Amino acid sequence: MADKSLVMTFLNEEGARSSITLPGVKDALTEAEVSAAMDTVIAKNIFYSVGGNLVTKHSASVVERNVTDLQVR
Repeated sequence: MADKSLVMTFLNEEGARSSITLPGVKDALTEAEVSAAMDTVIAKNIFYSVGGNLVTKHSASVVERNVTDLQVR
């Protein structure tokens, strides 16, 4: 079973990176959707980091983690 998460990385007012991870990403997620979501986070000032408000987009990636459940008794 694969578990996908979206990792959005921003730069804050001090120029430091700050990341937000969202689990359960859909397979058909587009770059345009991610970019728009990041723009909304910045415009609405939704999150605050230790180095101040998030002010610009740095990067984004979908991280896939494979999990294999084992039957142990």
